[in-house]
Amino acid sequence: MRSVGATGRRSELSALGIGAVGLDESTESIPVDKRMRAADGVWAIGDVTGAGGFTHVSRYQARIAAADILGAGSEVAQYRAVPQVTFADPEVGAVGMTEARARAAGLSVRTGCTEVPASVRGWIHKVGNAGFIELIEDADRGVLVGACSVGPQGGEVLGALAVAVHAEVPTAVLRQIILAYPAFHRAIESALESLASG
Repeated sequence: MRSVGATGRRSELSALGIGAVGLDESTESIPVDKRMRAADGVWAIGDVTGAGGFTHVSRYQARIAAADILGAGSEVAQYRAVPQVTFADPEVGAVGMTEARARAAGLSVRTGCTEVPASVRGWIHKVGNAGFIELIEDADRGVLVGACSVGPQGGEVLGALAVAVHAEVPTAVLRQIILAYPAFHRAIESALESLASG
């Protein structure tokens, strides 16, 4: 259960009766381990875990919890690459750390950015092609730690970037991949070039 107001939503843990299994009803979320275990014989997923109020996070956690319940689980939850997409016009998507969060974490940050209208697909699209792709790299390790994609199909472009952030693919390897021409995601190549020169 959750309450919704002008300032967002929050879980009402007391309405779930979690105190009956020894969990604290006065907290904002139910603490879980990396296999979604909250207590002996109790698993929690979704908004109540505080890991992000997204359907895709709940589905991810459900897979991990179900496997653990069945005794077949080896996967553990990792949240470094949770995608967030606002399906507006233009679509706004982000994954991983922002530049500010990366700097606050003490990372040596390098950024790269490209404008969607400068890409071939952006040029073909014409009206309504405004947007950009921004990459945030941990320069010491040479891997993406975050990305943002704004523009037509911005959420779809984010898919490739979410894989790169989750798998910690070296940016040197990303520069070697073949991206379909003239898809919107091809602009990632230009953002990588900007990253290298930055």
